[in-house]
Amino acid sequence: MSKSIAAAGAAACVLGLVSLGTAQAAHHQAAHHQASAHPDFTGLWRVQAFVPTIKTDKGELPPLRPEARKVYDQRIADRAAGRDVRDPIDACLPHGVPRLMFAPYPVLMLQANGQLDMIQEANHTTRLVYIGQAPVDPDDPKWLGDSTGHWEGRTLVVDTINNDHRTWLDKAGLPHSDDMKVTERLSLGEGGKVLSDAITIDDPKTYTAPWTTTVRFNRVPGAQELKENVCTRDHRM
Repeated sequence: MSKSIAAAGAAACVLGLVSLGTAQAAHHQAAHHQASAHPDFTGLWRVQAFVPTIKTDKGELPPLRPEARKVYDQRIADRAAGRDVRDPIDACLPHGVPRLMFAPYPVLMLQANGQLDMIQEANHTTRLVYIGQAPVDPDDPKWLGDSTGHWEGRTLVVDTINNDHRTWLDKAGLPHSDDMKVTERLSLGEGGKVLSDAITIDDPKTYTAPWTTTVRFNRVPGAQELKENVCTRDHRM
């Protein structure tokens, strides 16, 4: 083989490696850009205001079916009369979804590796959202349901099913069935200082139509720590 042919071969090999390296770098940059295009919810957050009685975004009572309205009205009357309303969290049971998002305590969010973990200071309840995974099948009801998420631009859409009917939607006592589907749309605003969670409830057994309510959180600056918070029998924390 002549020196010119060998040199040409070596040059081609080098060009090939450079092209491969450039392609790999471009792919990495594109993947990084795509990932960075999604907001990072990591941080400590607190609800802007505690809402004991959830209303729709229109300021109305959710459209309860007649039987569900009877249950709700009875809970309202029992609480007003000082009777035992059997609120699940009074027995230190989990808040459920979406009530956990309205709890008047800080919540630490950790986002990494296709997962958003929400650690609520209230009894240190942990909620896991699996991003980019296929929706789960209907299964046995759980206190916090099963949550999967996907991105729509800069909004994280979270669907939660398999919700145990024993949880309440709010302190007032809004009911739901095991068939309830909760869809949340999480987004950041005001330069990442405010997190909005638009929550849609779809439960034909309990409500005549889907309805939406929105809860907002302020980012808590400084140390990202949660205090020890343990529920006792009388729900004192």
